[in-house]
Amino acid sequence: MIKLIAIDMDGTLLNNAHQITDEVQKAIFEANECGIKIVLCTGRPLKAVYPYIEQLDLPNQDSYVISLNGTLIQRTNTQEIVYSHQLKHAELKEIDAIRKDYTLNLAFFDESHYFYTGEKTDRLLFDANILEMEPIHLDIKDIPKDKVIYKAMFVGEPEELDRFVKAVPNEWYEKFYPIRSLSYVFELLPEKANKGDGLTGLARLLAIPMAAIMTIGDGENDIDLMNAVEESVAMGNATESIKAAAKHETKSNEEDGVAHAIYQWALN
Repeated sequence: MIKLIAIDMDGTLLNNAHQITDEVQKAIFEANECGIKIVLCTGRPLKAVYPYIEQLDLPNQDSYVISLNGTLIQRTNTQEIVYSHQLKHAELKEIDAIRKDYTLNLAFFDESHYFYTGEKTDRLLFDANILEMEPIHLDIKDIPKDKVIYKAMFVGEPEELDRFVKAVPNEWYEKFYPIRSLSYVFELLPEKANKGDGLTGLARLLAIPMAAIMTIGDGENDIDLMNAVEESVAMGNATESIKAAAKHETKSNEEDGVAHAIYQWALN
């Protein structure tokens, strides 16, 4: 019996217009009424998730959000942090030093702000606009000592990012958790931080067995979600690697795939 559903957002919960359709919202309400806990699990910071939390009526419940690709878990009603991984400021300086040979922005996040270095580019503005956040310029050397940073990412044109990724030092794959989450985004998460690890930590906190959890996702940053549970669902629009890793495949995000998954494998 499914007790918790962890749902990715972009390309999964949201259609291509970044909206939750009526059918998906209805299915989530029905799951909630049956006692199934809904957890949004996303690369977005909480601030960029909250309008959807409110639409799904989750702020007033004992609910949680796994944000920034698993580096941070917060309660939706109080925004209390219950689980986190962090990047060190010295690591950010090391990362930024390599960026300067490329036409890329380095963006980084605390729990509620979108910071960036370098010149403000169209691609950076495009990404921030999707999140409905105002990017704030902040040089690495000027980050306050008490400022906690949870995620960093390189943002640029896909071709330039291709060139950059080929030159990424091998030791980064040991020191961090790197992932190409979008064609124009290459993320560096703290070591061992990912959505699957975050979900496992939350399940432990809530005393919910992993066998009672279903996950739904579409992108490369969802691979750990697929591998963390038995009841994993790939969207119809998912990458081939996600489809290969998942137990089930649902319809696409343009065809209410999340609703179909909930009715088929959680409420059946």
